[in-house]
Amino acid sequence: MFKRASMGFILISVLVFILGACSNESSKESKTETVATVNGEEILKKDYDKQLENSKAYFQQQGMNVDDLDNQAQEEFEQSVLDQLINTKLLLQTAQKEGVTIEQSEINAEVDKMKSQFEDTKKYQEALKENQLTEKNLKEEIKDQLTLTKFFDKRIGDITVSDDEVKSMYEQYKKQAESQGQERLEDDFESVKPQLEQQAIAQKKNEKITELIEGLRKDSEKNIKIL
Repeated sequence: MFKRASMGFILISVLVFILGACSNESSKESKTETVATVNGEEILKKDYDKQLENSKAYFQQQGMNVDDLDNQAQEEFEQSVLDQLINTKLLLQTAQKEGVTIEQSEINAEVDKMKSQFEDTKKYQEALKENQLTEKNLKEEIKDQLTLTKFFDKRIGDITVSDDEVKSMYEQYKKQAESQGQERLEDDFESVKPQLEQQAIAQKKNEKITELIEGLRKDSEKNIKIL
């Protein structure tokens, strides 16, 4: 069966991994130890450790236990997490240079949306505690997330896809279904076209974000220090 929920390339947006919750560790060494610097700005080990934990949890939800990987694969995974933090730092620095700003009202609106998903304030506070967050930390993360979204919109702009591109994606799914022994697709092209358009746009946007990050990394290569 061609299930709509399973359609789509696995596109992990930069926004999925960029923000790790700020933990309230008591160790002074953990709070101040630095793993990298980007244009003079530090990336702390506590933030790296938290991001690593979050990334492992994400892949665990997808059915992959990172701790079961061989040593080389684990090292590559850990390096990818550090790269994500470096990329985020570069993006935020560039956004600031280009004058991207976020109003407090925008941040508050996002917090209110989150709060509305909980039964009451107590449940909301419990969720913050479970994620080792204070509301101040949460607002800082939301600000960074909104900054990146606005920066991408500014740099990349509107993205469109042609009918041919959407049709090509549909044909890929047909081939995939056939390779899995399915005689025919349950969903015809017209019924899934709107969803496929969104997936094609997301894919193209991720490609442009990747190009943007690669350019920033190249330009700042001499100013990125991994310690």
